[in-house]
Amino acid sequence: MTLLTTASAACLHAQDDATPTPTPGPRNAGRTAGARRGTFDGLDLNLLRVFAALMRERNVTRAGAALCLSQSAVSNSLQRLRTALGDMLFERTASGIRPTSHGLELWHQLQPHYLQIEKVLTPEAFDPLTYEGAFTIAMSDYTAERIMPRLGAYLETHAPRVQINLLPYSVANMFPMFEREGIDLAIGANRDDAQHARGLRASTLWPVHSRCLMRRDHPLAQGELTMKRFLSARHLDVCLPGMTMPLYDNLLAAHGIRRNLILTLNHYTQTLAVLAATDYIAVLPVSLLDLSAYADRLCQRDPPIAMPERPLGLIWHQRHDSSSPQVWLRQVMVDLFAQPESCSHA
Repeated sequence: MTLLTTASAACLHAQDDATPTPTPGPRNAGRTAGARRGTFDGLDLNLLRVFAALMRERNVTRAGAALCLSQSAVSNSLQRLRTALGDMLFERTASGIRPTSHGLELWHQLQPHYLQIEKVLTPEAFDPLTYEGAFTIAMSDYTAERIMPRLGAYLETHAPRVQINLLPYSVANMFPMFEREGIDLAIGANRDDAQHARGLRASTLWPVHSRCLMRRDHPLAQGELTMKRFLSARHLDVCLPGMTMPLYDNLLAAHGIRRNLILTLNHYTQTLAVLAATDYIAVLPVSLLDLSAYADRLCQRDPPIAMPERPLGLIWHQRHDSSSPQVWLRQVMVDLFAQPESCSHA
């Protein structure tokens, strides 16, 4: 444990004496109100590490070994502390050293604070089995459908006291969600290039592929899916919170094309039921959606203009880079869901 740095403690000037040298005269002769006034302001706090080690070990040699310091360096540090505090603090005995009454009183007052600082600066190893905490994660409905069953089963066994709270994913409000709503993690495919500049990190889990979905007996399910046939169909799509238009319409607009978009929904999971019961078609992220329930009712086709592959991944704020619970959660996500070729960080 370091109160300041071990390096600075090691720079203390060593003396040749192997044991503490008592200050001449009565034990408390040097301890006056004047000597103690302003002591803390000029005190090298590394001396408190030496004081703590001596209180624990009651032996100069063992205290030096615990601090990785020479015996003479420990003796020198003790002499400096005696001068600063105006008390001998320790006396020599046949087996080592023992604290003075003032040394005991001082340690009694300092020990709780010293141990708390030690605990903060040297935290215990993170144990998910005993950790009691909550994580707030932003993700869309289709991402939750893909992730939460497996993540929930994992947490039941490996982190039974962890609580997960979900919020809707919104690419447009990503930074405010981390700043104002206090989310710990976001999982999504629509990422803004400006996020990294604002302190957001990202790690890819898997690529997102999109295709055109429709009923198996839809008129466009057979024959060539030309641009003319595609644009004349009735389309539906999804707008997540913060989006001004569906992603595929942004792509078509870049080509100077506008489709016949009739219906927009706010959840991806709704779209499959609508497609199976109507003549709508939709370009959707098929690598994210669970199509198993509709495998015999829907078909997939390549749209005339392909939707570029997008990375779905973890997004977090840089302030959480070193948080032990959050590092653990991100690693769990990577272990459970990342495809090896997709493990990249930004």
